[in-house]
Amino acid sequence: MRKDDSDDDRGLGPAGFVFQTTVRAKKGSPAKGILRATRIATAMGQIGRVARRRPEVMVKVTGSARGLRGLKEHLAYITRNGKILGERESGELILGATNVRSVAEDWWADCCRGRNARARDTINLILSMPPGTDAKAVADAASSFARKTFGQDYEYLLAHHNQDSDPKRPENPHAHLTVKTRGKHGQWLNPRKHDLQAWREAFALELRERGVIAEATPRHARGVVRKGKRQAIRHLDERKASRVTQWKLQQAIKTVAAGTNQAAEAPWEKALHERQRKIRRAWNTLAAAFDVAGQAALAQEIKQFVQAMPSAHTEREHLVSLARTLLQKQHTAKQVRDCGRSR
Repeated sequence: MRKDDSDDDRGLGPAGFVFQTTVRAKKGSPAKGILRATRIATAMGQIGRVARRRPEVMVKVTGSARGLRGLKEHLAYITRNGKILGERESGELILGATNVRSVAEDWWADCCRGRNARARDTINLILSMPPGTDAKAVADAASSFARKTFGQDYEYLLAHHNQDSDPKRPENPHAHLTVKTRGKHGQWLNPRKHDLQAWREAFALELRERGVIAEATPRHARGVVRKGKRQAIRHLDERKASRVTQWKLQQAIKTVAAGTNQAAEAPWEKALHERQRKIRRAWNTLAAAFDVAGQAALAQEIKQFVQAMPSAHTEREHLVSLARTLLQKQHTAKQVRDCGRSR
């Protein structure tokens, strides 16, 4: 296997297993053959779900709480000030503003011991699925995920938000999971990127076990370049109040106005484009392998999946393109006004 192919393999995530395994059956011991067939079947199932663009789970760190005030405010937020039932790792159910504040006070009494002044006292997660997903299945999957992932070692409070439980009646069923960073045995929770991917895969598995089609493919393996916005920025953008987005657009306008040289591709953008090129090549190689193996339907689905991949535009490139369009419209409007005056 060439080095480039190995890079493509890693870029495809779990689907990359197929690059390491001959699609046709090999001779060998029955036990090895069964294991190989099982792994191929599992990989093919996942590849098929990804190619058909099955719903992707969202497991995202939305922030953290610091200090007693931060704990009280966040737990009140996820429970709508005690109106939404909260679940603890012990199975205890928390309802009412007073009981929610008691949880925050109990956590703070433990967190403040030996605590670094800058330490995060919680990790705040959101577990979400697209609108139309069975709300009960999402809630049950979130409860099982939280219990299996954190229940033995960490305290947490879980609140389910859907059209039945939440007064705001959100379209997409989701759950807010707040985990106390100081563990039951004195350890500290400090998740890394690979932890988040493992959590996404675990949540997707819980959903599939409840009959919900769900996948947890890494964003880059789907050819997606632009990251999702932070929750706070997204909420502000919905009210057109985000100074961050306004500043970025202003910078893009300055870049375009300064000339094409300053709008040239940045080094990190070049790297992202190269990554997506490799991802596309890897998926196309995968489609060709299935074609040879007689899996024409799956090969065609993969080809269609590649064709529908989003363009490799970063947020900066998107804003530069938007700024260029805005400036062009302004220039055209000015020409029309000048033409009208000259008549």
